[in-house]
Amino acid sequence: MRDPKATAAAAAALPEDVVLEILARVPDVADLFRCAAACKRWRVLVADRPFLRRRWPEHARHPSSLLGFFGQDWWREDVPAPLPDFVRAPQSVLGPGRPFLSSFVPGAASLFDFDRAVPLASNRGLLLVRYVPRGGDPRIDGTEPSADHLAVCNLLSGTCDVLPPLQCSRFYNYFDTSAYAVLTGADCCPSGHPPCPPAKKAFFKVLVIGISQSGTRYDLHTVSSGEQSWSAPTKCFSPIEHNMFGPIMQRDAVVRRGTVHWLLWDMVNFHALNVDAITGRVSLHMLPAPRPQDLVRCMYDNPRLSVAADGTTLSSLCLFREDLTVEIWTWRHDDGDDDGERGHWRRDRVVELRRPKQKQINGPLCMCMGERSGTMLIRADCRCIYIADLESGVLEEVTDQFSGLAGWKTAFPMEIDWPAFFMHRLGGKPIV
Repeated sequence: MRDPKATAAAAAALPEDVVLEILARVPDVADLFRCAAACKRWRVLVADRPFLRRRWPEHARHPSSLLGFFGQDWWREDVPAPLPDFVRAPQSVLGPGRPFLSSFVPGAASLFDFDRAVPLASNRGLLLVRYVPRGGDPRIDGTEPSADHLAVCNLLSGTCDVLPPLQCSRFYNYFDTSAYAVLTGADCCPSGHPPCPPAKKAFFKVLVIGISQSGTRYDLHTVSSGEQSWSAPTKCFSPIEHNMFGPIMQRDAVVRRGTVHWLLWDMVNFHALNVDAITGRVSLHMLPAPRPQDLVRCMYDNPRLSVAADGTTLSSLCLFREDLTVEIWTWRHDDGDDDGERGHWRRDRVVELRRPKQKQINGPLCMCMGERSGTMLIRADCRCIYIADLESGVLEEVTDQFSGLAGWKTAFPMEIDWPAFFMHRLGGKPIV
């Protein structure tokens, strides 16, 4: 063991199946990547698709995929903060105090000041951010900007694409009405849903909802990778026609089989706003969350939309504050409904969250969901942050000194698909 040459020779003599068993038992993601970088043989073994799917089974929850949570402060959203609010997850591969974007997308520093970028949406390793052009800050004086500057950071490949400026109306973000989504090529081409975008490794599509110039309807704006301009705004839906004048409550969309889902509130009930990423078709589904005036047991928090690990099932989750339980409802399509617009909500299960010992939790609020990791971010007592495992019900305290989350109005998880990350970085064949 003290002779490096003898150690290297012994490692090289190990049969391939033995090496695979050893690599499969490396517990830390960062250590596994270091093993892959140690030699060409190990690199080939780790970058093999069957090995990666063995390590991270498809359609299963993977807690290690959670890097942390981003948040947008209530009062500072339109003025980029010196640093984005980011809560590192326990056992995250990110070290304490390690800058997030510079770790995964070092090239972004040459395009804009990513320390001032405001994260808006994430999906499958893509991160949509709003940035301030170098040499100017059009929002700092409190006036409405004429254009929104956005970029898509690919955490898998380490690349960053600056999007064409999006021209904004004076109602663009009026009363929390803008919402965002970023989709991959796989999202835009679910099985049996043509036409597909061009077969490009880095294909993405961005959807933005904002109030129209007239201030009377929600408009949809889209742009895909490689395009030089945004699409002409198209009508998404009219609040007047649907008698819905409440805000968009969950502005970082969830994506299921090519359909983007946002959460709306009409001051009484909650609704899922669904937009087909290919056709632009829009539909609304009322969520099964109880109304405040009907509650007897206890007050509940705003529901949250989520998608199952297999990417096929839309769920609605509601946190009840007093007894710390989470009700999980799933959307079931009616038989013969090919377009998926007709269906019903079914209550699947109730998760009882287990408080840490000798810990009182007051006023818990659900901030967001981690779909791939099966987690929920909860804020309580203004300064305490917890991560709840929705399989075991374990509630783990992350910090009790994070005052920056006290003003959050929206938050979202930063999760990463480790098999896809290893394939991109190690040069293996893409996993589809």
